Amino acid sequence: MEIVTTVSDSSESDTFMEPSDELQKNTEQNTSWSMEILPQNIDDVSLIPEFINEIYITMIPDVSCWETIDAAQQIQAVGKKAIPHITARSFPGVEDLEKCLSGLQTAGIERVLLIGGGHSEPAGKISCVMDLLKTGLFTKYGINAFDFAGHPEGNPDDPNSAAHLLDKLNWAEEQGVSARIVTQWCLDSDRANAWISELREQGVHNPIHIGIPGPSTLKTLLRFAKVCGVKASTKILRKQSMNLSKLMFINKPDKIISELRGYDQLHLYPFGGIERSSAWLTEWQKKS
Repeated sequence: MEIVTTVSDSSESDTFMEPSDELQKNTEQNTSWSMEILPQNIDDVSLIPEFINEIYITMIPDVSCWETIDAAQQIQAVGKKAIPHITARSFPGVEDLEKCLSGLQTAGIERVLLIGGGHSEPAGKISCVMDLLKTGLFTKYGINAFDFAGHPEGNPDDPNSAAHLLDKLNWAEEQGVSARIVTQWCLDSDRANAWISELREQGVHNPIHIGIPGPSTLKTLLRFAKVCGVKASTKILRKQSMNLSKLMFINKPDKIISELRGYDQLHLYPFGGIERSSAWLTEWQKKS
């Protein structure tokens, strides 16, 4: 799972199509949601719907973890649960990781999302999520629940991402700690459904949260698909751009949601901005 940015694309052209009633009927019932924000978007937390309790905080490359800690404190202060990203390749050493975890403990953080991070080379000796886990520092600072990144369409930074995910889940089970899977955003519902089925067939019973891109324009989603390495989604978007009748697939994620099966929760990436994504999600929730 790579770093994402929540920016407004209101300057781009908007073409919206309302989902049909049939699409809404096919959607998973009683769906719960989480949302992701950047530390600098903390002032927009008040715009996030009340029914969203979990807010993930992206840890930006080359930016101090204290911005993440400050955002986490503010989210916790308004009664929501902050779940910060911890990026393995961002820490020069164990001492830096420990300072970050100490600050998160002060903010009341008990669960984090562990990812490798967007750096091609590690800043120190910590190069992957398993290196983070093996430090043994999380328990020391009151963090005993983890989310691990899932990649239904593969991870260009890790050709063995499926095997590595199983390794992390097995580690969590052996340690007796809570672990969930939160995926990169995806648009290929067939691939996502097959990926979920494959995990279940392999005996994985952990909750699976599927990442969904918030309402945005084709230009914005193509940009993030390139940055995040979501290759299959890029191909789908380019094909859909030639068919205006399918633009709801891009500008509103109702269709992709209606086609997904077997997930436990949905995780929203507000690429078009928090205000726009929150407004869409509030309307979607009323119809579900």
